[in-house]
Amino acid sequence: MRFFTSSHSRPVALLLCLSGFTQARSLAKRDDTFDWTNLTASPNLTLTPCYGNLQCARLTVPLQYSDPSAGEAQVAIVVLPSNLSHDDSAYLGPLLFNPGGPGISGVDSVVEDAALFREILGPQYDIVGFDPRGVGHTTPVISLFQSPAEALEFFAPYPQNANESISSLGRIVAQAQILGDLANARAKTVVESVSTPTVATDMLTITRAFGRDKLSYYGISYGSLLGATFAAMFPDQVGRLVIDGIINAHDWYQGTYFAKDSLLDTDAALESVYEACVAAGPSLCPIFENSTDLVRARVNQLISNIHLAPVALFNSSGTTGNVFGVVDYTVVVQQLLGMLDSPYTDALGFMQAVVQLEQGDGTLMFQGTDTQNIDMLATCTFDSSEPFSVGFIDVEGAIECGDSIVDTRRTLEAARAEYESMLEMSSLATAWYPLTQGICAGWSIRGKDHLNGSFETNTSFPLLLIGNTFDPATPIENAHNMSAGFVGSVVLQQNSTGHTSQSGLSTCTGLAVNAYFNNGTLPHSGTVCQIEAEIFGPPAGGSSNVSLAARGQGLGVSARALMRKKVTSRSTFGGRAT
Repeated sequence: MRFFTSSHSRPVALLLCLSGFTQARSLAKRDDTFDWTNLTASPNLTLTPCYGNLQCARLTVPLQYSDPSAGEAQVAIVVLPSNLSHDDSAYLGPLLFNPGGPGISGVDSVVEDAALFREILGPQYDIVGFDPRGVGHTTPVISLFQSPAEALEFFAPYPQNANESISSLGRIVAQAQILGDLANARAKTVVESVSTPTVATDMLTITRAFGRDKLSYYGISYGSLLGATFAAMFPDQVGRLVIDGIINAHDWYQGTYFAKDSLLDTDAALESVYEACVAAGPSLCPIFENSTDLVRARVNQLISNIHLAPVALFNSSGTTGNVFGVVDYTVVVQQLLGMLDSPYTDALGFMQAVVQLEQGDGTLMFQGTDTQNIDMLATCTFDSSEPFSVGFIDVEGAIECGDSIVDTRRTLEAARAEYESMLEMSSLATAWYPLTQGICAGWSIRGKDHLNGSFETNTSFPLLLIGNTFDPATPIENAHNMSAGFVGSVVLQQNSTGHTSQSGLSTCTGLAVNAYFNNGTLPHSGTVCQIEAEIFGPPAGGSSNVSLAARGQGLGVSARALMRKKVTSRSTFGGRAT
């Protein structure tokens, strides 16, 4: 839930493998030589210049809030400072951001998109990115594997698909049991300390370290669960809270979210992409057919063909990625599911890959797969004196499975029944199950800090919840379900396809978020925001895909910039930015 920005299409995050903490990405004026290990952690917020125009700190917090004797953790924080004086009445304090996952670095997200955050939200806030427990630059890390070689041995069959072969589901359950055993044997105390309630409490600690009592927060996908958890645990400490791409928290803490809720709109999202292809015509959609049924049949036929006859990929030069690989059923379904996260930037590239694969060439389809990224384990270097972390399903499992208040371990028979129930919602459950419910089939460790609160409460300021009409991972129904428990909260629906409102381009949504954070203004109940993009329209900045006026204090300009940035993935399908 790149989860995302969403997990089912996120490349493996080799967080601590590549020369130590190199997950942070590009930003104008950034300093790539910044070394987090040189920062001294402190219970006070001690900010140090970093990445050029940002500030960084490592905040010391209890490893477990429920047991102060358990030790300490160090939360990595990056700040884009407001250019207003803290004495200025217009200064509104820190605004914390979580990009989802679980497992995506909030630090890296702010480092990468600091300028866009500032344009959209204005100068009133300090924009604060932080890495949740077990993620990125926060320590201690979750170290289940002793070396990249050992991790490569475990992850060799990834990505997995429950329908790849007759034994696939059994292998998924067996792998989950191994993962759970590794966690118990090698990282039990750390894994017990990464729960969502723990991180929600960290957010209050961070807010207070800035000298504020109430949280301002924007969280997407898994970040929506984190925000809702904070509101349930600390309803009187809510300042401004926006959650986007909503997880049903009731089911999450019962360990059933992915089995019951996540795929409700997945097939509808896919159907909307096929409909957009027909509407766009042959000049804009590479697999255009005269009806949606024919487009769907063409994609399904390719998937069926590849299931029976995978395509070999060989790059004799070895200069553009893997020297060789196999484009099989798992790869194609994984890419199809991933495309649904961001169809306005990825659908064109995916359909181009479909056409190429129909002709026997899997080059485009193979780009950006987890197979490619896992192969990095074979060549990455690491300091053997430091804990090694992969940052893939090891982190996701620790958070997702550890949050459940019930035992998530399953026999193969129980796993099969659960998987088959997911298939009734969408055939894409074949790729979704191994990275969600399947992870927890062998997991026994639970977080020590428990949810202490209710999702039916009156918060000190009402929440703004955002959902897309067709979200493949967090259906709009979830937003209404969660809003019903938070008194006075409002659901804003963005009429688009994709995971979270960030997958589309809507000035209406951006203005609503801006007004909420800066003025405390909620949109009217029932508001539906349209978008300024088409799934198979011309690239952003072209003649018709984006036609925004520069209104809303620069919001239109920054929204266009964001879409131009995201649309670059069209030229290299699979290389999606997170």
